[in-house]
Amino acid sequence: MIKMEFLLFLVLLIINPVVLCGLLVLFFSYLRRIKNERKYFRTAINNDFFEGRYYIKNALKFGFLNSIITMLLGVELTKQWIFVYMGIMAVGIILSFYVDLNSILLLVFTGGTIGIASLSLFDEKMVIPASLQSFAEIKPGIIFLILTVFYLNKLFMLKSYKQDFFQPKIYNGKRGRRLIRYSLRDQTVLPLIVLVPGNLIHSLIPVWPILSLGGQSFTLFVLPLWISWTLKLWRNSVEMELQKAKADTQQKLVITIIGTILGLWFPITGIFVFIILLLLVGLRFVQRYAKMKRKGKWYAETHDGIRVVAVRPETPAAKMNLEIGDVIIMCNGIHVTTESEFYEALQKNSAYCKLKIRTYEGQLKLAESAIFADSPHEIGVVLFR
Repeated sequence: MIKMEFLLFLVLLIINPVVLCGLLVLFFSYLRRIKNERKYFRTAINNDFFEGRYYIKNALKFGFLNSIITMLLGVELTKQWIFVYMGIMAVGIILSFYVDLNSILLLVFTGGTIGIASLSLFDEKMVIPASLQSFAEIKPGIIFLILTVFYLNKLFMLKSYKQDFFQPKIYNGKRGRRLIRYSLRDQTVLPLIVLVPGNLIHSLIPVWPILSLGGQSFTLFVLPLWISWTLKLWRNSVEMELQKAKADTQQKLVITIIGTILGLWFPITGIFVFIILLLLVGLRFVQRYAKMKRKGKWYAETHDGIRVVAVRPETPAAKMNLEIGDVIIMCNGIHVTTESEFYEALQKNSAYCKLKIRTYEGQLKLAESAIFADSPHEIGVVLFR
């Protein structure tokens, strides 16, 4: 019986429109990435559909752990709230092919829910329209718990990045120099098991489990929580940008945890905690915009060596720990300033490669590795073309 219920949960997750939209958009994004990489660099940096693999992997890994939390806390949501949420997020996922609106949509929707619930708490005589009554019934602490799950899993995803996930795009800069902007995008849909009053699914699937708590019946429902985040690098190192993103996410996580605790015990405080969260989000946006205007090192074409645009995974370059933004100054003891000089230097030794490199921060380092016997000129470095 338990096995059958587990299979039913999986079926409901797979046929969920939000999950299907996410997979479809990821697939088309993958095709666009391959097309752009071949356009700019004549070859795909990473042919692997890693976007889809991590989408499913994160959904199963984090979804199971977070569902335990939501089940233990007895997270209760109304079916009207769930259907509106799923509709809004499905539209957001479709639009994510062009722009990532995940955080904005989630904050607006959850903020609206907290606001409606707070109105009924501040004034018990206030008449809430019937169409919004189901939103007023949800405790602010439950909404903050959903936001906590969002930021917690975003933090986990930020910590599991790989540099070959960063996608380069070339722009023409001043004085004929070409510049690169890197973007890193990761997303998944977490299946969260929540309680919905009534027999939402049981009427369609008779064997679907129903819980009885306090004389009321609840249906177990799989809520698809869309989690997406995007980083863009212009004039900052990968490590520094990720550290700031992690610190920012941790601060928001602390606020949502406080909101969850206060919202469950003192629901009326929910709106004030949410305002603090919005102020922090706004402050970070202004700080990031101001930072974009400051001077810094560009990922630009250089004449003092050759700039590493990207590193293909599972290649000698990856084994040498080359990073995006590195500048190769010498190869096999020969100073190189162009792509042709670099590959000519590689031919000096068909079995081994020694490089002298200047990192993005300006430090010098040495790197060496055996290279492919069947393709000694392909070490996995992607350069300006």
